[in-house]
Amino acid sequence: MTLYFPHLHPDLLPDNERQALPEGVRFLDPGLANPNSPDYVLPENAPFDRRLAKAILADTMRFGESVANPRDIAVHGLLQQAQALAPESGRLVLAEVERSIANAKGKPEAPADPLLEARRQAQTLLLLAWNLEERMLDLRQIDLGLRDSWARLGESVHPADEGEHDAAEAGDEADGDAMAMGTMLSGLSLPDSYGEALPWRRILEAFAVLAPGQDLVTADAAIAQTLREAGVPETGGVFEAPAWRLSGLDRCPAARPWLDVPVRLACIASAVKGA
Repeated sequence: MTLYFPHLHPDLLPDNERQALPEGVRFLDPGLANPNSPDYVLPENAPFDRRLAKAILADTMRFGESVANPRDIAVHGLLQQAQALAPESGRLVLAEVERSIANAKGKPEAPADPLLEARRQAQTLLLLAWNLEERMLDLRQIDLGLRDSWARLGESVHPADEGEHDAAEAGDEADGDAMAMGTMLSGLSLPDSYGEALPWRRILEAFAVLAPGQDLVTADAAIAQTLREAGVPETGGVFEAPAWRLSGLDRCPAARPWLDVPVRLACIASAVKGA
C-alpha cells in the first residue's frame, strides 16, 4: 500500500494530480476521517482510537486558546507540536492533555515508553494538520463563492453578450463600472496564508513513526526539488533514504532510533517536471 504525502485530504489536490496518482494510493487517517471511506487508512500503530483522537484535538485546541490565544490556533498548535517531536523541545500541550485524560480515568501516571510517546506526538501532529487542512478547504469554498457571486453580479448588471462598446453607446456608465468591478473581483483569490504553514519535514517524521515501511508518493514539486538539492539519493523520480535524512537531519538522533527506518518517496510526473 502507498500513502499520499504530505496532505491528508484528497480534495486539496487538483484534479489532474489526483488522476495522476497510481492506483491504490490511500491517504493517512489520523483518526478523524470517515471510517467507511476507501480513500483513507488508519495506521495500525496509531495509539489513539477515533473517539480519543477527537477528544485530543478538541483539548489541544482548547488548551492552546487558554494559554496563548494566538491569531490562528490551528497554525500555532501545528507548529508547536512539530517542535515537540524533538526530545529537546517542550511537550507541554500533549503532556497536559495526557494528564487530564489520566486524571479523568483515575489512573496514576506511568513512565512513558519512548516509542509510544513518539507515536502519540506524531498522531497529535497529524490531528492538527488535519484541522488546518479543513480550514484551507473552507477558505477555498469561500473563495469560489466570492468568485461566483461577483461573476453573477457582473452578468446581472450587464449581460455577457453585450460588449463594452454597447454599454458606452447606452451611456450607462454606472452599469459599466459595476460590471468592471464584478469582473475584477471575480478574478481575485483569498490570500493563501496557510500554504507555507505545513511543516512537511515534521509530517514526514510522523508518517515514519506511525506507518513505518509504507511507500509514499507526492505531487509536490517543491518537496521534490528540496530533496534533490539536499542530495537525497534518487532513482527515476523515487527518493529512498532513512526518515531522518529526508527530514533534513545530519544523522539519526540517538533518542529517536525509529527515524532510521527507510522511506521510499515517489514523485508523480507533475512533481518531477516541476524540478
